[in-house]
Amino acid sequence: MWRSMWRAGCLLLCLVPVTRQISITEFSVPHAVQAGEDADLLCKYELAANESDRGLYVKWWWTPLNATSDQVHQLYQRIVGLEPVTIHTTIRLDLLENDGIRLLNMTPADSGTYECEVSNIDEARAHQDVIVYSMGSGPQLNFSAAEEGPDEDEDGDVVVTCAASDVAPYPDITITVDGNLLSNTSENVEGPFDGLYDIVANATVTKSTVDGAEVRCELFFKNDNISHPAFVDIETFNSSDGGEKLGTCHFLLFGVLLPALSGAIML
Repeated sequence: MWRSMWRAGCLLLCLVPVTRQISITEFSVPHAVQAGEDADLLCKYELAANESDRGLYVKWWWTPLNATSDQVHQLYQRIVGLEPVTIHTTIRLDLLENDGIRLLNMTPADSGTYECEVSNIDEARAHQDVIVYSMGSGPQLNFSAAEEGPDEDEDGDVVVTCAASDVAPYPDITITVDGNLLSNTSENVEGPFDGLYDIVANATVTKSTVDGAEVRCELFFKNDNISHPAFVDIETFNSSDGGEKLGTCHFLLFGVLLPALSGAIML
């Protein structure tokens, strides 16, 4: 009899729904931030009506991009009854109201996962990956005469080169001539150096193919948080002027202009 009652009691307990006491009601972290900008991270919580905040604490954590699980860094902590504090890290930040933090002058090295932890009777967590992107100096197209052509015809050959430096995250480049992708493009990426990469891509084409044509170099980022193509350099090669570039045009697809570039247009 007692065994039957015990089993019935266990079954009843298993059927009782577990109620969470604390919950995160607002979590706001940007997916992508341009290098040099600040980013506000917000994490608001709500206690149950009958819940005391006697044991409450709020923490912010940061795991660098491609880091292992043991490379997590604490950024912020507030324990009820004590003043909120920032934890010593390479991340520069200011405190906001309601346990929010502002990351200052972000760099590509600050990319990674940012997590808010709120704990009381139980705990609630929320996290978001943040990519800090940099347009760096590029891309920039250049043309030069090839020492030896890829074929035996009398038509000279031209090396089309596109390079960009101090860009992030991991970059990729495509080169097209009048809309046709140059499939023989070779690419070299170096880095990261403090989260930044240098990239050079080149392809050899016949002079008649590129002469007077629109040559387009597009810089992409291999990350789903970044819309691409990110930046484009379009130029026209004119062999009659010794291979000079004509009609240079640079533009962004982020809606942000680089002040160092002339002749830029917004889309």
